[in-house]
Amino acid sequence: MVARKGRRMRADISLSRQARDFMAEILFTQRFYSAIAVLLIVFETVATFAIIRRVSYTEIDWKAYMQEVAGVISGERNYTKLQGATGPLVYPAGFVWIFGLLWQVTDRGKDIRLAQYVFLGIYVATQALVLLMYKRARIPPVLVGLLVMSRRLHSIYVLRLFNDCVATAFAYMAIFAMCNRRSIQWSGLLLSAGIAVKMNVILMLPGAAFLWWRAGGWRLALTQAAVVVGSQVAVAVPFLLTYPVEYVTRAFDLGRQFDFKWTVNWRFIGAPVFYSSQWALALVAAHAVLLAMLGLILWPKLSASTAWSILKSGCSTRRRRTPTMLSTEEVLLVMFSANFVGIVCARSLHYQFYAWYFHTLPFLLHVSRLTLPLQLSVWVAIEYAWNIYPSTTFSSALLAVAHTTLLAAIMWAMASQKPKRKAQ
Repeated sequence: MVARKGRRMRADISLSRQARDFMAEILFTQRFYSAIAVLLIVFETVATFAIIRRVSYTEIDWKAYMQEVAGVISGERNYTKLQGATGPLVYPAGFVWIFGLLWQVTDRGKDIRLAQYVFLGIYVATQALVLLMYKRARIPPVLVGLLVMSRRLHSIYVLRLFNDCVATAFAYMAIFAMCNRRSIQWSGLLLSAGIAVKMNVILMLPGAAFLWWRAGGWRLALTQAAVVVGSQVAVAVPFLLTYPVEYVTRAFDLGRQFDFKWTVNWRFIGAPVFYSSQWALALVAAHAVLLAMLGLILWPKLSASTAWSILKSGCSTRRRRTPTMLSTEEVLLVMFSANFVGIVCARSLHYQFYAWYFHTLPFLLHVSRLTLPLQLSVWVAIEYAWNIYPSTTFSSALLAVAHTTLLAAIMWAMASQKPKRKAQ
């Protein structure tokens, strides 16, 4: 009898251990990643469709977008005369052509439900692309699951229809192209497409320039820079040929003043500091210093190199037959960290700006080397802050602390890591 009880207890313990090991395998290894990714995409498609059907659409900028592009469609080319319900047109020409197409498809912007379905497609496609990159980067499913858990992000895409969603999709396509040396040649065009919809994608340009130089030296970097500039000119030709000054000053206004009313990240510093030129200069200086630290010290470490050796190698006059193969991990870390320091030092973050970096959070948390409870705590803090409307002193301070903690952990991890191998 005692022996039988002992065997039963050992069997129970063994079964419990097997269940625990199986759960750990699901959450922390790549064995079931593909199946989990498919399930997440199916869940997202169904859940987001249900959100569209059950949750009321909230008008914020869509009507203004349609009014702005309607002015262009009617023949107006002077950006200072293109207005919407929320103010003047302040986006580059790529926005005009893409949202002009949506104007046509959605019956001059009146068919909101159809527009929501279009944005559902953009949302699911973006999620699928990010999941594919995360599979290559071997991000554990326990963090990948965070991609489907944001209340705010669903709202930004299918209940608000912000142009940030379109710009972000192009940015991730550009990053995906950089992960393959055969497609890296297309990355500049895709990145430029994102910039042509909304300027926030410029935050990734320092990282892209570094990767172009490392992969193909001055030839690839110069070629891609020319593609970015050339494509910006190409999409804006109708405006540049008629009212060039008006177009450039409106579409690429780097000095635009933000309203304290809408800030998510700096509510706790107060309006006087928020509007001060000293605060603006401090943020610009911090951004520049952080980018210098990344480009001169930390990014080169990812390939067991130094900034000088990368610079010298890139200046070689010998033509490379194919670009250097960059690992997915290096591409994502360079591009995402370049974007994230821009987020941390942003003059102001409005609610739709969450789309600029939400998808990068699982990867950034993974490489931060924080413990899993701390990683999840940082994510919860960020998500909480973005879901408080209007923002409060506490929510904005919490967001600043979470951002700073994550950035410090990422930079420390890059500074202390020893790359497994040198990129070929």
